[in-house]
Amino acid sequence: MKELSISFTLGKASSQHGANVAHNNREFIASNVHKEKISENITFTIEDPHTAYEKLFSSAVAEYNAKQSRPCRQITDYFEHISNSKREEAFYEVVVQYGDNQTAPCGSSVGEEAKKILIEYMNEFSKRNPNLYVFNSVLHMDEACPHLHINFIPFYTTGRKNGLSKGVSMKSALDEQGFTAKNAKENRLVAWEESERNHMELLLNKYGFQRDNKKATHIHMNVPEYKSSQDEKRMISTLREIKKISDENNTEMHLQKLKSKIFVLEQSNQKLITQKKSPYKSFYYSSPDKQAYVQSQLDQYNIPYRETDNGLEAQECYVDDIRKIEKTYIPPKNNEREKLRNIIDRLILQVDTFEELLKKLETEKYLIKTGKYISVKNQNNPSGNYIRLKSLGEMYTENSLRNRINSSKKFISNIESEIQKIKTENILLFSFKTIKLYTVAFKKNALPMKKINSKKPYTWNNDKELDKIFELNKILDTNTTLENLKDEFEIDDKIFKAKQETYLQAKDDLSAFLELKHHIEIIFENKIVAPEEKIKAEKALALHQNINKSNYKNINNLVASETENLQKIEHELNILQEKLSKSAEAFSLAEKIANGTYVQELVQKERDNREAKYVPNGLKN
Repeated sequence: MKELSISFTLGKASSQHGANVAHNNREFIASNVHKEKISENITFTIEDPHTAYEKLFSSAVAEYNAKQSRPCRQITDYFEHISNSKREEAFYEVVVQYGDNQTAPCGSSVGEEAKKILIEYMNEFSKRNPNLYVFNSVLHMDEACPHLHINFIPFYTTGRKNGLSKGVSMKSALDEQGFTAKNAKENRLVAWEESERNHMELLLNKYGFQRDNKKATHIHMNVPEYKSSQDEKRMISTLREIKKISDENNTEMHLQKLKSKIFVLEQSNQKLITQKKSPYKSFYYSSPDKQAYVQSQLDQYNIPYRETDNGLEAQECYVDDIRKIEKTYIPPKNNEREKLRNIIDRLILQVDTFEELLKKLETEKYLIKTGKYISVKNQNNPSGNYIRLKSLGEMYTENSLRNRINSSKKFISNIESEIQKIKTENILLFSFKTIKLYTVAFKKNALPMKKINSKKPYTWNNDKELDKIFELNKILDTNTTLENLKDEFEIDDKIFKAKQETYLQAKDDLSAFLELKHHIEIIFENKIVAPEEKIKAEKALALHQNINKSNYKNINNLVASETENLQKIEHELNILQEKLSKSAEAFSLAEKIANGTYVQELVQKERDNREAKYVPNGLKN
């Protein structure tokens, strides 16, 4: 029977190359597309995501807005609201493919079979996934091999006491479709993806093919893990060598050599344990892009770190690894157009009129040429050409710029209105005053641009610091006090510490069971160990006279049960730790806002950044 591989890849709207509807619909044509074959593509569904959101959620949004007493809490554009959110993706894209350009190229008989299977897969997708609304789906036959692009919006319809009665959530959508998480690694998303791959395999078998599994089995390990694994391999090799000792070579000298080998391995293992406990070192970066890159690589390689106000901290044993990562960083090419967009984004929030914006551009060393279209040229780049503002994108046309300036002024006006509404002094009032102070500091060029969504123009609604304050405002009301937030943090801290004690106890229990299992294997399964180790095992089992040859294997069930219990407690501990972190962050932020120091600290930090000196390895000088 012929074999074909299966490929099911999930991408996110916010990730680079994660979802590209314009490419899928051939609104632009990439170099790998055969133009003469575009007519052979099959479009199943094509709908603008804004329209899809309106169709799915307009009633729920209207219902939610009607319950909000404050206009600032209402949702004007749900698609934009989710796109700017850090919690959910606006939509996802799945790329489905059978075979590759070698086994099922477009135009071949196998490629035609793959096309038929993909069509059947697409026709059944929505039936299997009622909570994944498909707004765009295209089968491409104009590239190397047939493949299917499916863009969908995950939504929930039940289980929300607060917020929208129907809204966007991949986790809740999969919950409603019956997928559950076994543990942190085997979560709902993993279960759903595996279910889809299983269905792909069933269709493959239906058409007379078997699955060719090309999935790699190699697992990446960080440096300490790799060293530990090598030590383990050497330990196993040494133990095997012990088992091979015959009466002829069972001499005192030979045994001494083996003991020396084990001693060296134990010393090496102890060194790794010591490294794990090594102190934290501070890392500091002049470029936020470089810091973001380093952190993403640390996440990928499972190197632990913690973010600080001025950068990050990692253990001393990882310094060499981090320096290697830093050397792989390639700064993004900040071309003339991107530079101009950033300057305009910053200046828009510092001016009151479009004409004032043009004057500000002149102070930034740009020549202005007016006419039917406004063009600008960087005086510091004599060889450069004039750039039409409209060519920077739809958000940079004259009308769009005027509207953005008005939106900025309206934002500040709305904040002023909120301040006037609050009659007594409280944290909520201080919070809105802090927002106002932040805008003033930014207008004076004392603060940097920090975007939430890097792909969108910088605005007051696309600012990381302001977003933190607005998130805090969601849990504040006129009766909230610092004492309330402190009490909530202390309660969360007590619950976390209690769970931590439970975790440590469970860990000790599992360790005791594993030690007992080791002793049992020595006595009842004749596991070969040193004589003193056997004596130790006999003494240990003398305390457990109820363990005998007929029931000693029950220890395996006990170990499995304790391991499962420890994993469960560890999962609960992680959830509590995240909640505690949010409580601490809310209290800390509210305390700074109430004391009037939040914006001042940001300004001082930016001043330090601009004046700081750096060394190549990223450690602060």
